[in-house]
Amino acid sequence: MKKTILLSCLLSFLVCGYAFPPETVDGGSASEEQLTEEYEITIRMVGDDLIHSPLYEQSLRSDGSYCFDQLFAHVKEDIEAADIAIINQETILIYDRSKISSYPSFGTPAEIGHSIVSAGFDVVAHATNHTMDKGIAGIEDTIDFWETNYPGIQYLGIHKDPSDSDIRYVTKNHITVGFVNYTYGLNGLESRRRGREYIVDMLSDSDIEATLGEARQNCDLLVAVLHVGDEYVYTPTPYERQQVNRFIDNGADIVLCAHPHVLEPYGCVTTEQGNTGLVYYSLGNFVSSQNRLPRVLGGMADIRIRKTARLRDSSTEVVSYDLIPLVTHEEHRGYTTYRLDSYPDELAARHALVRDGFSKEALWALYNQIMQ
Repeated sequence: MKKTILLSCLLSFLVCGYAFPPETVDGGSASEEQLTEEYEITIRMVGDDLIHSPLYEQSLRSDGSYCFDQLFAHVKEDIEAADIAIINQETILIYDRSKISSYPSFGTPAEIGHSIVSAGFDVVAHATNHTMDKGIAGIEDTIDFWETNYPGIQYLGIHKDPSDSDIRYVTKNHITVGFVNYTYGLNGLESRRRGREYIVDMLSDSDIEATLGEARQNCDLLVAVLHVGDEYVYTPTPYERQQVNRFIDNGADIVLCAHPHVLEPYGCVTTEQGNTGLVYYSLGNFVSSQNRLPRVLGGMADIRIRKTARLRDSSTEVVSYDLIPLVTHEEHRGYTTYRLDSYPDELAARHALVRDGFSKEALWALYNQIMQ
């Protein structure tokens, strides 16, 4: 395995070699240039899908079922445009209507999964500090929902038995991406995991390095989704940086972080060991009913990947990366999310936080402040 390198402010990741059968061109030996093929994909991820009571109340239909499509309606086109789209599902899915609840112990109607799929997401990260809010039953409901309704969706960070790998793989356009997902904690409910430690993947697990080594051998690009950091802080904590560097040093090419509920910076990081990765320290909230300006500003990671397959090996690199700012619109206790650059002025003027200084200009100013 060749080490990752940083070249011209972009990442170039050299991965496992691939053996090609002997080829000839016009009766002679084929050159490496003649046998080179290039493939590209885009990866996008949004932050915390944080389902407070106003969000599930607005999604309740007259027949007692729930439809959450409105939360995703105005960014669906961007999500569908990605080859691989990821969401951090902050709250656990449950079947039992009596267990539906909001902060501090969340339980979200399982129907949100239908809207996640309809919006175009392919990968759902479930290892968060709220994963154990409804105990083992909530995790079992969530796994059952995905496996029963959408077996093609890759859910991360939770497991039904110890034989289930921490790693998930998605292959698009000849590029195989590996995913892992870990959380820093479970809001003091770690004891519920005792004896079934496999059920939620945590940063304290002892086998992470071995897991990353296995993933590295079986994918072109390795993505780690980490639930880590301090809430409502615009810069990564020392512990968050330590964990990010740990994952990069053990083979992760991209680290996508969630949990602070506000944006944090992103960019290329080179560890003390000389390994390089692309890091988004926090994507903020995708949607929530939190009613302060920084918490309605989120982001969508936008990453383009290229794989070059040659005669005797292949390399995969990040050729571009960006962050698309998002804004959660609230009006009359109704919520939905827009791209900030296409957020209608007339809606901004009616946002519930206007009285508290909300404006598009204020959001852009905050975004620029955080990223600097």
